[in-house]
Amino acid sequence: MTVSTSASSTPSTSTSPSTSPMHARLVVAAWLFSDIASLFGSALSGLAVPWMVLNLTHNTAATGIVSAVQLGTLVAANLVSGPLIDKLGPTRISISCDIASACCIALIPLLWFLHLFSIPALIVIVAVVGALRGPANSSKSVLSPSVAQFSKQPMERITGLSGTTERMASTIGSAAGGVIIGVVGGPYALVFTSLGLIIGAILTATIVRPALLPLISASQTQTVTCADAESGQGARSTDDTRQPDGQTGAASAHSGANGDVKSAVSRYGKDLAAGWKSLMALPVVFGLTLIPAITNMIDIAWTDVLTPAWVLSQHLGSQTLGMLFASLTFPAMISSLIATVLASRLPRFPVFIIGYLLVGAPRYLAMAFNAPTSIVVATLIIGGVGSGFLNPILSAIIYERIPGNSRGKIISLTSAISWGLMPIGSLLGGFMSHILGLNITLGILGIAYLIITMLPLFVPALRHFERITPETSK
Repeated sequence: MTVSTSASSTPSTSTSPSTSPMHARLVVAAWLFSDIASLFGSALSGLAVPWMVLNLTHNTAATGIVSAVQLGTLVAANLVSGPLIDKLGPTRISISCDIASACCIALIPLLWFLHLFSIPALIVIVAVVGALRGPANSSKSVLSPSVAQFSKQPMERITGLSGTTERMASTIGSAAGGVIIGVVGGPYALVFTSLGLIIGAILTATIVRPALLPLISASQTQTVTCADAESGQGARSTDDTRQPDGQTGAASAHSGANGDVKSAVSRYGKDLAAGWKSLMALPVVFGLTLIPAITNMIDIAWTDVLTPAWVLSQHLGSQTLGMLFASLTFPAMISSLIATVLASRLPRFPVFIIGYLLVGAPRYLAMAFNAPTSIVVATLIIGGVGSGFLNPILSAIIYERIPGNSRGKIISLTSAISWGLMPIGSLLGGFMSHILGLNITLGILGIAYLIITMLPLFVPALRHFERITPETSK
């Protein structure tokens, strides 16, 4: 494996004197800009695909189904990709999945241009894209601790910067996406999604990977090297076996190959089970993953189904849809940037509660009562300010408690849990609004959001937000 070879050939690179402050800033900037580029593309496609389906079918249930398929394959891929990320390395998975995603998404405008586009074809494409985005997103999350270590920055600062770039990409993608879709149409707007993913992959491959590979190898490769050594010994013993009668040994080789496959599958299953066991041994991490899982389920209904349907019900266009999303994400980007400086000094628990109070129920209820667009925008701006502090705090709590050699396994599982209910959210938003009506659905989901996010006030096990440093963890 490339990762193992690099680790063994350059074991001291992680403390190389060439890691100057300027080099560290370059790597962090490249990591952030690669995220901006790829997340911009994802934000644009998240706007273009639902809008395209809704305009083609005029059916919120169909829109929910398309979104649910992509999210479903994403969650399934996250559930099983953890050991693979630890085995091959997060940068390799991130780069290859981004490029493959770009190629798949480019098929949508191509099929549209050739007059071969159909909703079933779209469902197949988004299913494949979802399966690729799961490991890609998890791999990018796995890189955060290595970036913090390489740049010698507090974890909350790195997660805050990551949250800022995510909000920035979402803001730009939403604001520009509404205009792009209005000018070129939903299918052709997806060309920009492909370009964004490719740019992100190039930055990761040329700048981020060479810098972080020694650190990733040091924290993750010891188990991989041992597994490879065992596998290599098994292969050699099979190859050295000779048939006493001078036969070629083809049957033996075939049997050995089958044994290797079974052994690899068994090891992979054990790695998955070890990941679950490690996660269950971290009850705070598991508990604080469940809350975003439910809020993400509700939010995806709001993003992919309810807000586009609300905009259409108000007889507004795609530019207004982009403005609403940008009204939430732009303030979130600013507050996330502030969080990079202040979050490490703020009390985590009160900020967590206040942030969810601002970003949760108010926007749902404002739209449920058909408030004027200006009021909805103001509610979204206030919610965005609160939400910008959430990800840096939650990510820091999780990363502080995960062992370095299990990051891929555990983070892929937490990602799978966090995203696991989102396919249900798309279906829930689509069918609830179809059956109960848009306004009632918005009201019900807004109240549910409030109840779920306030659970830490009543469950003591969910209030362990204290900071853990390398010294305190010993």
